[in-house]
Amino acid sequence: MVIMFQQKVSRLLFAWGALFALLCLFPDAAFAEDGKTEVDGRVYTFDKDSRYEFSDSSSFAQSEAGKTYGMFSISGDIANVDTEGDVPAYEVADGTLDFYYSYGDAKLKAGADEWHLYEDDGKELDSLTLDEPVQNGTVVLQTSKDQKTWITVSTITNAFEAVPVRTESIYSASDVQLINGCFYRVIVAYELRIRTEEGHILFVNTDKYEYQKYAEVYEFYAYRDTGAADVPDETYRLGSKVRVKDFDTYSGEEPIEKGDVHYGWELGDFFVSGYTEEVSDASGDPVFLKNVGDQVTLWFRLNQNIDALNGKDTLSITADAEGSDQYFETPTTDFGRGTLIIRYTDYNNVRSEPTIYTNYLEANTTVGADTKVQLFEEGDYEVALDYEVTDDQLLDTVGHYRIFFRFSVRNGNCMVYPFDVVTGSELTNSSMTENGFRLDLAKSRYLKVNIKREVLTDSADGLVEDTRFNGPARDGTEYTDEGIYTITVHNDYTDQTTTKKIYVGTNKVLRAYMATGLSIAEINALIEEGATIQEDGTIQLAEAASIPTALPEPSAAPAETVEAEPEATSTPAPEPENGVVFPAAGIALAGIVCVAVVGGGIAFRRRRDKANSQAEEREKEGQK
Repeated sequence: MVIMFQQKVSRLLFAWGALFALLCLFPDAAFAEDGKTEVDGRVYTFDKDSRYEFSDSSSFAQSEAGKTYGMFSISGDIANVDTEGDVPAYEVADGTLDFYYSYGDAKLKAGADEWHLYEDDGKELDSLTLDEPVQNGTVVLQTSKDQKTWITVSTITNAFEAVPVRTESIYSASDVQLINGCFYRVIVAYELRIRTEEGHILFVNTDKYEYQKYAEVYEFYAYRDTGAADVPDETYRLGSKVRVKDFDTYSGEEPIEKGDVHYGWELGDFFVSGYTEEVSDASGDPVFLKNVGDQVTLWFRLNQNIDALNGKDTLSITADAEGSDQYFETPTTDFGRGTLIIRYTDYNNVRSEPTIYTNYLEANTTVGADTKVQLFEEGDYEVALDYEVTDDQLLDTVGHYRIFFRFSVRNGNCMVYPFDVVTGSELTNSSMTENGFRLDLAKSRYLKVNIKREVLTDSADGLVEDTRFNGPARDGTEYTDEGIYTITVHNDYTDQTTTKKIYVGTNKVLRAYMATGLSIAEINALIEEGATIQEDGTIQLAEAASIPTALPEPSAAPAETVEAEPEATSTPAPEPENGVVFPAAGIALAGIVCVAVVGGGIAFRRRRDKANSQAEEREKEGQK
């Protein structure tokens, strides 16, 4: 007992020690009570005339309460904390990753003699030129593939005036970013001032102030572990480019003729990997069949330098500031340098809202690299990449282009899994349960599942089978009524069928029907002959009836009577073996018993063979 207690204490101390070491190694991995993870940053201080040049400054303080305007944190299913490129790296197990900058309004409402928020009318922020002045604070979010080239994806100016207390997230990491891994940088810039001297000359205010500018910089890496990053050997290419007629809505098509800026070269390729087999649906679109362990993945390989397309310095992907996609009915928005759109339709034919990745080509792809777009489960998908190409000449030549395709993903198996509703254990074919079962399709939403329930009813011929239900089944449905359930599963894409039988209840005749394969009539006949049914459904045949001998009981002879000598015969009597004599009557009896046993065995085998044949015929009829 003492040893066990010491072992538990040792494990507890080790766990606390490991946690302490983790927090010391990554002070940025502080977990708040609301489930958010605080991210450590650097705080740079500048004078009034600066442009917040944090990139060129080596002087900074670590972010902590009292030194920052607010607190930056992330929220998501974080499975692991490590490092990448000398910054914290967060593994997101599932779902998205949301970014928060939480703050109050203490500095906004502070008096003149305290450090208070002051409107900065400048537009310069380090190497950036903002569209609007910093005003009462600016929050800029950037992403990078290599921690060198940063792309601005979100800018909030006058952030602390418009929303004095912010509770909603300022950004959510996209699937494309997480599955490929991405560096993030959040810059919070603002100016404070404090009155150092109060004065008036006549009606003129001559107060004196001290000013300070601050830049809080939070940098980290986030990713999702999706397995091997290399593209498998077997892939399937999807989509081809077209020139659109209506530039604003990327709708309509027209041929790409000689002289077109996109003539003779391809921007890149979409392709799918991680499937077991590819078939086509009625429309000719590909259907990718996946098995357990498969990860159907869409990739994009960028073949061109988007700043010098087809090796021409004047030809580039340009930003479309007011783009929309008529097919997906998207609002007009800043498409940036290429916009990727994906729409999913589920097994109920419900279309989701399209997912839009703006500035996709610049922010997410690298020339020659294979970029994961998304991992796919069962469903139907539509994908489009809309982009603008400009040839920078005296008179610019501009074209809008689109790559569009559809595909579907289906599970390639043809299985359904019944589970006991009480114990939760899986029931295999021919299983028996008193509790009932629940169907689990294992997310195979496109299988056709039929279930038939049979019970015993009284008739003129005794107990006979009666079908009480025969129709489609749904995932998660529970079946607890007594009966024999025949579950038939069909996969239209592989043309495979699977059949399982489950018995629910305590009726011994039905148990025997499940266990032996004999028909109900044959089981009833055996019962009439004295057979018994065991708990597991097996049948114990009745013992053979004893057969009386034809020999009379010998009577006692008088003591004085002398037996006559037997008459001699031509055939001598057999010599006894081991002292035992086998009279002719005993031999006859043994023969009768043997014939009875053999005959009974032959009859049982005939009934069993007949039952097996009938079971096979019923199974074939069920498959039809």
